[in-house]
Amino acid sequence: MTQSTFTVTQKESGTRIDVLCAQKFPDISRTRWQKQGMFFCDGQKKKNNAKAQIDQQWSVECEEETLISTTDIEPWDFPLKVLAESKSWMVIEKPEGISIHPSPSDRSGHTIVNALVHQFGKKLSSMDEEVPRPGIVHRLDKVTSGALLVAKTNATHKYLQEHWTEVIKTYFAVVTGTPPQKGKIEGGILRDTRDRKKMAVSSSEKSKSATTFFEVIEKRGDTSLLKVNIPTGRTHQIRVHLSAIGFSIVGDTKYKGKPSERVLLHAGKLEFPDPDKKGEMTVVESTMPRDF
Repeated sequence: MTQSTFTVTQKESGTRIDVLCAQKFPDISRTRWQKQGMFFCDGQKKKNNAKAQIDQQWSVECEEETLISTTDIEPWDFPLKVLAESKSWMVIEKPEGISIHPSPSDRSGHTIVNALVHQFGKKLSSMDEEVPRPGIVHRLDKVTSGALLVAKTNATHKYLQEHWTEVIKTYFAVVTGTPPQKGKIEGGILRDTRDRKKMAVSSSEKSKSATTFFEVIEKRGDTSLLKVNIPTGRTHQIRVHLSAIGFSIVGDTKYKGKPSERVLLHAGKLEFPDPDKKGEMTVVESTMPRDF
């Protein structure tokens, strides 16, 4: 995590804050500042396109990430199940326990991206040249299984990102206890200051707003099966929110869940505007795993 506070000089005045940060911290790209950066001017949170003015005091922070070249993505011979496919996209079944892409914390070469490169080669989008993640439109936690949307072309990748707020994501989770029949959880999410590998619900103005809807669909003794929808998509959102109201996901020991062979969280359904059908909504479902 890069964190810094600085005062804008006359020479820097009038420069967009994301551009200025990329200049001041060359190890972090402007793209990453735009996507991951947080900016505060005189204590007020600002957008990445705000222009810095002389004598203003800015506090900025951004998650660092070691860049990985396209040539560093080694193909991994791991067969991925395709749930649905068109000429410009596909939805695959992500197994639990596999990271989406290579990162400083996972250089195993055994990620979804490595498997995609082996199975589909160049038939994948390549939107981000700085941090290559061919085909990856969105992400699921390593511990989460289920439906993952993959773009084959840059045009479709861009279309899906631009229309992502229209996508309906439905998850299934098994939690300990009996929550209310239906509920809505609202709470900002921020990286846990005591454990950088965890997230936490926070009222800090630095936190990112998040909303989670849930419904109990089956009670099973001391556990409950929930259907969960998230209009926002923050890191560990479902896991953090459910834990915060006292109903941790079974297997999610990171967030106070009781031990199990796996974290019982599954991305069961995706509904998204299909660029191949002029934006008509397409629904793809993933069968709930047996261990649920």
